[in-house]
Amino acid sequence: MIYRVVLAVVLATALVAATLGPIDDARRQRASAMVSDQASEIERVADTLLETDDPLDGPGARRVVTLRVPTRTWTSGGVERVSLRPPTDQTPARLSWLLTDGQPRTRQLPGVPLRTPDGGPVVLRRGGRHRLVLSLDGRPGVPVLTVRRLK
Repeated sequence: MIYRVVLAVVLATALVAATLGPIDDARRQRASAMVSDQASEIERVADTLLETDDPLDGPGARRVVTLRVPTRTWTSGGVERVSLRPPTDQTPARLSWLLTDGQPRTRQLPGVPLRTPDGGPVVLRRGGRHRLVLSLDGRPGVPVLTVRRLK
């Protein structure tokens, strides 16, 4: 009798251990897909802003984008940090994120002329909702989108 109980516990433990790896993979993929979808939203808002408005000498048009940085739950892996980086001479603008297990991911935003007020990345370090403002700046014919956190 005791052998059956021990065997049942061993088999149950083996089944749980075998499913934890794929479950963690699915959580990471879901968190990564959520952030990647938000990169698409930034691209969409930026494209709309560039197509429908013209830069002025003063304050131009602006749009607010809400990014949700996933926290670790039963159904989603966590993200430690999300950063929105302006383009350099070698790379286009990009959205980068670091999963809680240390895996970095990047999604490039080609054709989006982003800049930040200080020239560095906009970094979101906490899970939850963050609001960013995309402002159309520059001069006619040379539009630039300035991104900053909405406080």
